[in-house]
Amino acid sequence: MIISIFTGPWLPVPAVQGGSVPRLWQGLAEKFVAKGHQVTILCRSYPKQPQQEVINGVNYVRWGGFPQSTNIWWDLLKDLTYALISFPRLPAADILVINDFWLPVFATLQPYVGQVVINCARFPKGQYWLYGKVDRFYAVSNAIKEAILKEYPPANNRLKVIPNPVNTDVFFPPTQPKLKQGEEIILYVGRIHPEKGIHLLLDAFSILSRQIPRVKLKIIGPIKENQGGGGGNYLYTLQNKVEGLNVEFVEPIFDIHKLAEAYRQADLFCYPSLAEKGESFGVAPLEAMASGLVPIVSDLACFRDFIDEGETGYFFDHRSNNASHKLSDTLLTAISNSDKNYQMSLKAAQKALFFNYEQIAKFYLDDWIGGSISLPL
Repeated sequence: MIISIFTGPWLPVPAVQGGSVPRLWQGLAEKFVAKGHQVTILCRSYPKQPQQEVINGVNYVRWGGFPQSTNIWWDLLKDLTYALISFPRLPAADILVINDFWLPVFATLQPYVGQVVINCARFPKGQYWLYGKVDRFYAVSNAIKEAILKEYPPANNRLKVIPNPVNTDVFFPPTQPKLKQGEEIILYVGRIHPEKGIHLLLDAFSILSRQIPRVKLKIIGPIKENQGGGGGNYLYTLQNKVEGLNVEFVEPIFDIHKLAEAYRQADLFCYPSLAEKGESFGVAPLEAMASGLVPIVSDLACFRDFIDEGETGYFFDHRSNNASHKLSDTLLTAISNSDKNYQMSLKAAQKALFFNYEQIAKFYLDDWIGGSISLPL
């Protein structure tokens, strides 16, 4: 097959500036090529990346692009501009995969682009009625699937769940036993933004530190608004909370091998997202599981596709009036029971293997070629 993958105007591919979606589609594209298919990734221009090149058998074609802002209406206008510029350039193909708001509307006007399919990696925002001619919708979680059907019931016969993958060749448990250095390291990886609940995590960690002084919290991710962070004012709020606490803020790590090593150096992973209509799957908790970490996450539906309470991770009630105490209690439980934590880490790493690139690529190819899908959810 000839497969085109359109990644939108915001982030470069390969992902030199972060972004789990560009990274995962790069990995899937390489798996498609390994199966004998011809793949082109259509993405934004970026300094030091040529307009066209071939990497690991995948053809990259780049043009235009915009920096993302915090104003959704301005970003929608920029995305519309990019879609209007892009759709006449779309190459002939059998399949066109799109992760973008506006392009599906115009791509269906070009019959030579092949079947138009949408990677539904975000909660719908009222736009799905615009996609009446799209051939297939791939929701990354059951939560996204239910939200799409609630908004646009005619999608039912064209909608399937295919989860995000994790690169288990890079994210894997330590090969040697960890050397205890007197600290229990709790790790967070992701955007440092209010909707991710970092302030809640710091409140919970403050309570936990009074019970277990040896704990350390390590927070890795972007704070800059143009990288999806909460900006300087939010950072100031967080810094006021960490005074006297063993908390380390680390710049975002875009090298996935270095990021995987950061996971392997930790003892627990916490992802306290508050984004009820923003968290679609949760790549970071899955990467943590693949690296042998037990995840502690908020009670969002999307996480239940791959985390089993008390078996491969823990949930806490983020909607509670005393959510910080709920989170602190859950962290204390996980740290205090080292034997159970070790067994859960083994199960977590094993569960993550179901989501490797090879398997997820097979789900897509089977559907495109006409096979059946058997999902591990």
